[in-house]
This record gives sequence, C-alpha cells and structure tokens, in this order.
Amino acid sequence: MEWIPRWARRFARLAGHAQVELEMDEEMRHHLECEIAERVGRGMTPEEARRTALIDFGGVERFKEESRDARTGRGGRLLDDLLQDLRIGSRTLRRCPGFSGAAILTFALGMGAATAIFSVIYGVLLRPLPYRDPARLVTLWERDTTRSGDKNVVAVPNFEAWSERARSFSGMAALVPQSVTVAGDRRDEPEHVAGAQVTPGYFALLGVAPVLGREFTTAEGATGGSDVVILSHGFWQRRFGGDSAILGRTMTVGGRAQTIVGVMPAGFVAPSFYWLGDQEVWFPFGATTANRSWGRFLLVVARLRPGATIEQARAELAGIARQRAAEDPTDRGWSTTVAGLKEQIAGNVRTSFLVVMAAVGLLLVMAMANVAALTLVFTGRRGHEFAVRRAIGASRPRLLRQLLTQSAVLGVAGGMAGLVTAAAGVRALVLLLPADTPRLSSIHIDLPVLAFTLGGTLLATLLFGSAGVRGTAGEVDSLHRGAPGRVTRGKGAGALVVAEIAFGLVLSVFAVLMVRTWVALHAVDLGFSASNAVSARVTLPGGERYATPDRQLAFFDGLLTQLRAVPAIQAASLINARPFSGPGPATSVVDPTQPVPDVPPVADVRVIDPAFFQTLKVRVLAGGVFDSRLAAGATAVPPVVIVNRALARTFWASAEGAVGRHIGLDMYGGITPQIVGVVGDIHLMDARTSPRPTAYLSASQFPLGQADVLVRGSGNPQDLLTAIRNTVRALDPGLPVYAVSTLGQVVDRSMARDRFTTLLLAGFAMVAVLLGAVGVYGVFAGEVARRRREIGIRMALGAKPSRVVRLIVAEGLVRAVAGIALGAAVALILARPMAPIVFGVNPADPLSFLVVAALLLAVAIAATALPAIAAGRIPPLEVMRSD
Repeated sequence: MEWIPRWARRFARLAGHAQVELEMDEEMRHHLECEIAERVGRGMTPEEARRTALIDFGGVERFKEESRDARTGRGGRLLDDLLQDLRIGSRTLRRCPGFSGAAILTFALGMGAATAIFSVIYGVLLRPLPYRDPARLVTLWERDTTRSGDKNVVAVPNFEAWSERARSFSGMAALVPQSVTVAGDRRDEPEHVAGAQVTPGYFALLGVAPVLGREFTTAEGATGGSDVVILSHGFWQRRFGGDSAILGRTMTVGGRAQTIVGVMPAGFVAPSFYWLGDQEVWFPFGATTANRSWGRFLLVVARLRPGATIEQARAELAGIARQRAAEDPTDRGWSTTVAGLKEQIAGNVRTSFLVVMAAVGLLLVMAMANVAALTLVFTGRRGHEFAVRRAIGASRPRLLRQLLTQSAVLGVAGGMAGLVTAAAGVRALVLLLPADTPRLSSIHIDLPVLAFTLGGTLLATLLFGSAGVRGTAGEVDSLHRGAPGRVTRGKGAGALVVAEIAFGLVLSVFAVLMVRTWVALHAVDLGFSASNAVSARVTLPGGERYATPDRQLAFFDGLLTQLRAVPAIQAASLINARPFSGPGPATSVVDPTQPVPDVPPVADVRVIDPAFFQTLKVRVLAGGVFDSRLAAGATAVPPVVIVNRALARTFWASAEGAVGRHIGLDMYGGITPQIVGVVGDIHLMDARTSPRPTAYLSASQFPLGQADVLVRGSGNPQDLLTAIRNTVRALDPGLPVYAVSTLGQVVDRSMARDRFTTLLLAGFAMVAVLLGAVGVYGVFAGEVARRRREIGIRMALGAKPSRVVRLIVAEGLVRAVAGIALGAAVALILARPMAPIVFGVNPADPLSFLVVAALLLAVAIAATALPAIAAGRIPPLEVMRSD
C-alpha cells in the first residue's frame, strides 16, 4: 500500500503546478540573463549575446521536462504532461473559434445522426426481447412446398402432432388473434380491444408470470372456450383504476361474462408479429372437434431445449411433416419453417433499417473525414510554430502527444454535442417512424447507445490526431531544415477529398433511388379512388341480439340505409376487409368445367355490399353488380360472385367470356357461384403488391359479423366519420366504432415506411453534399493559403489570373473525378441490398448514377473555384513583401 502516499504526494505537487511553473520560468530566465550579461561584458552585442547564450544553454523545454520528472516522478510527470497538454489544446482551440466551431459542429452533426439511428436499430433489431432466455424462442410455420410462401399459419392437428412428437422444444404454445368488444358501464363507453387466444402455459413459455392472479390452467384450455380472461397492466389501470381486488370479478366481453383471473406486470409487451398486433386481453385456447376442421389459422411460438439448435428443430419438424402427409391427405405438399422470434417480430423493417444505418455510417465517416481535413489544414498552418518549439527543445513525441490531446478535446466536445443532438433526434425519429414499427417502446438512449457514442468519439480522436500528426511532420522537417514557406501539397488532404466525394455519391445514390421509389409508388393506379372517402369498423358481439346471420344482416342493412339518407353522403357500402387493411381471406379457385390442376391458383375473397364498387369508383368491365334479388338474403337463391379482371384472365381469355360461367371456391364448405360481373383490378394489400385474382361475394348471401363501413361524400371527412358514429350509436349504443380513418390516410400509412426511409436518406444526402462542399473548399482554401508564395511568383513572372484559377480547378477536378469513380463502384455494390425496398427503379439505374455524379461534380468545381478565384486576385507584390 506504499503507492497510496506516494501518489498522494504527487497529486499534492500537481496542485501547486502553476506556482512551480512560474518559479521554474523565473529560474531559467535568471540563468539566461546572467549568461547574456557576462557575454555583453566580453564585448558582444546584446543580440549576439542572447543568440549564443540560447545555443549554449540548450533546449529550455528539455530542462523543464527533466525538472518536472525529478519533482513528480515518472507517473506524476505523465499526469503533469497530460494536464499541461489539455490546457494547451484547449487554449489553442479557444484562440481559433472558426476552426473549433466548424470541427465540433461537423462532428456533432455526424455523431448525433449516427447515435440517433443506432438507437432505433438497437431498439428494434438488436435489443434482446424482454423474456427469459429470448434467444431460444422461435416461431413455427407450415410451408406450402407447391407455392412460393414459406411461412403459413398452422392447422390444429399439426400443432398437436408437433407438441406430442417434437423433442427439440421444451415448450410450445398456439395463438389466435381475437379482437373483442368490452361492454360499457356507468363510467366507461363500450370499447374495442385487441387480444388473443393462447394455449395454457404460454406466459410460462415466455418466462413472464402475472403480477396478480394466475395463468390459464390445462382444464380451461381443454374446454376450448372457458369464460376466463387475463388483462394487460395498461388495460387494468385504464379500465379498472388498478383495483387490486379485481381477481374474480367479471366483465362483459363480446356479449359474454368473463371472469378475470390474472393481470400481467407493468412493462410486459406480448410478442406481436404477422397479423397478431398489440394485445390487451388474453383468453384460453384449446383444440376442439370443430376447430380441428377449420384449416390453418394458428400462430405458434416455441422454446428450444438447451443444446438444441434451429437447424435440428427444422430437420425434426420436417420429418414430422412427412409423417403427417402420410396420415392426412390434406397435408400433402406441406412442410415446415422455423424462425427466431426476434427476427420474426422485426419483420420486413430489417432491410430498410439496415440501409439507413449504412447510410448514416457513411455520413459519420464523411463528418470524420471533414474534420480530419480541417485538422490537416489547421495544423499545416502551424508548421512554423511547431518548428520553433522543436528548435527550443520540445521533443517530437511531446509535440505529437499534444496534437493527440488536442484532438481528444475536439472529439469529446463533438461527442457531447452529438449526444445532445442525438437525444433530440431520437424523439423526432420516434414521431416520424410508422405506427406499426415493431418495438417502438424499446427505442431510447441507454448504456449500449452511450457505448456506441464513446466508441465513435475514440475513433474520431485517433483519426483527427493522425491527420494532425501527418500534417505536422512535413512542416516541422521542412522548416527545421531552414526552408520556411516551401511546403509541398499534402497527399493526405487529397485522399480525404476523394473519400468525401465518394461517400457523398453513395449517399446521394441511395437518396435518389428512394425518391424515385416514392414517386413511382404515388404514380401507381390503385384501381379505386381514395379521395373524399372514409372508413370505420364495426364488430357485432355474440349474444342473443346478433346470434343469427339474419340479425347480423338486418343490422348492417339498417346502418347503410340510414347512412345513405344523410345529405352529405353520396354512397355507402361495406366490406369484410377494406383495401390496405392487411391480408384478408383467400382460397384456392378452380374452373369446374376443367380438370383440377395439381396446384390450383389462389384468389383473395371479399364479401361486399352491392354499392361497394360505386362507393370506391371501381370500374365494371362486363356484366353487372349484385341485383335486388339478393336483398333479402334468401338461401334459395344460388350464390353468385363478381370477379376481377386478373381472376377472369386466369381461366378465360376475356372479361366478357367470364360472365355467366361458374367458379369453384374452397370456402363455406365449398361453393360454385355463378359469375355475374367482372370489375377492374384494385390493390388490396398495398401499392407495391400487384393486384391478385379476387372474388367478391355478396354480404346478403354471406352475412358478416364484422365489417368495414365505407362512405363517400362531400365536405369535411370528419363530418362523415361523425355521421357513422352517430348512426351506429342510434342503432346500438353498446357498439364501439373503431379503425376510423379516411381512405387517403389508410393509403398514406401503407407508404409510411417508404416515406421514413426516403426522408432520412434525402436528409443524409443533403448533409453529405454540404459536408463534401465544405470539405473540398476547406482543403483547397488551406492549400491556396500555403501556396501563396508559389502563386505570387507565378503571377509575378507573367501568369494570368485565369491561368492560376484553371490550374487549381483542374487539381480539384482530378480529385472529384477520382471520388466519383470510387463512389460509383462502391454504390453499385451497396445498392444491391436495396432491391427489396426500391420500387419502379433498378438499384443499378444508370440515370440515377449520372444525375448524382453530375451534381457532385458541379459542387466540387464550385467549392474549388471559390478559393481558386481568390488566389487569382492575390497581388504578387503583396506576397513578395510578406515573404
């Protein structure tokens, strides 16, 4: 423990550092003055006496360093040097506010943007899921080997077979999304709540236990419909005020009394993927004779056993699938897929987020290169200062340490400013991100994000310091040899210019591709008109009032009748799944007059009111729409169907040729409706997805318990939505109206992720071009300042100003062309992964590359021309006098 008092003494000595330095300076000055006086006494002039005394005395700084070392010891000297270097570096930066401000602002901009984007990437893609041992959680899917889809929902018999036969899993649970209506009481309005049915053991599988009550029991799952419910913490707080005596109470859900048996803890967020959204209530699910015949509709989550791998699980499930194909003909042509739960939750945002992260990484590198270029120019101008300090005894390592310390001060200041910028950026990004982005609540600045910022700051410090050292070495050596002012042009600055232009081109290409994607998406003919149209969803609860299809049909008929009586409403209709609402029902279709193919085509199925096509202004190409014979929904009337052009062309040559024919649909136990009309194709999923074959059935023949009500009218869209709410409330005050939106907003939300990516990349590209312009200008302005003597001599010997300007611009043009060539090669490689997110344009589109190249070439020429023109205006005599 002897080191404690030793270091305490050293720190005590350092505390009096300022006084000691004054005494040391005074002692050195006294010795020099005595030597000078003695030499003057010998007959030397005062100037000669001072010069020879300094030469004989040696390096003052060297004696000071030896004195400090003797005073503080080795470790104390290092600390003393560090403190002194920090003071020198800070003082130097304060004396040059232009350079310091530009460098700190540039680095803060790049570091802040990178930190904010990394916060999003880490929160959505990298942060571990908030469950026990989340890396072992996987999702299980069926896979149709005859079609392209590799992730299909699961049939109940197959889930049972997996649970019983698979040995790669320690647990397995099935989920079914279930949205319900919670009845209102004296305090609360009726509310639509998103939830799910889950098999018993689901929460234990995740490693999360209820904070109140218990999980579902095996007996409750075996019945396939027990009247018990578990609440989320947020729903419990909102609906019941956090009442701790909630267990055992009942609430009316979907017309049935449900007993509350548990409440999940605060902060618990259930997995959300595929069509399973956020959940606030959970009900037990169990296999029954009925749901075993429903086909494929389950989502499955499982936990791998310790030591088991995803590859082993895939092989085992594939073997079970082959067994099932031999046992059940409906499973022939089906296999399985296993995917990590975290990757499944991230969904299709991964590609766009990684592209954005790559872009902001390039922006950060550009910012570092820009600051390095500024540092190179700044230290180059201090060459004479370093040469003088070297001549009076400062060692080369000491000078380099001072430069690194100065860079550290610069990096820390920029990093702290970047962290402040990042905090504001994260808040802005969360608001800008699409509402359906997974794990939005996980996005914040925490320890891993701070570690990222610290790592970036350290890397920047090394880069800035290296640039300063490189820029100083030549200056010191040149001046030390007695050739002041004759400084060669540094290759380091030229390389940085080339790199900045290259990175700027890559970022700009990314941005142009996304801008063209955005334009192409908005140019897509959706097949329907979203203007002046609104939609809202209504779900009829179970119970006596809506127990039969006739009662369900009567409600929606009455709702449409009253809505059409509103003066501002021009048309009203309904559909089981409005356009752009996600995947709807689909089934295989066949032509009954032809042999059934091995792989029959698949068609989307929508159930509509006859006014649907009028409401959305969809063109009728042949035949007509449903007629009044279907108004009563008489079961005696044979089923009819309207098909879109894509489905008609699947089996027949023309739309007219389809009218009057029959088509087989594998729904409602298998039906063969007659085609009464053919309509134009509309985009049901989104603007990217081409219209698929679609069959439209009549809601009068196939009544709906849940429907999207569509209204087209004049005036304020909010007035139309208010009319829907008031009409539903007048018919049944216990029915909530939800998913309320204009169709225009629905379409915009479907493009929200493209808008997010486009805005970010466009912003990064603009900043990159600005940084490139500033970097090119700064480098050439510094070179012009260092070459003032050369330029002055050229002009004194007769060179015209235009010749000087062309010479400097030509140098900038060479670097710009090199940067553009390098950037184009890198962009061709990095743009390939963008293929899944671009639309209507090839990632290697020549036009995009040419436009960006021309823009950057113009920017580089302009940034070079400004200092070149200034150089051409330098009076030769002024330069010669200054030298």
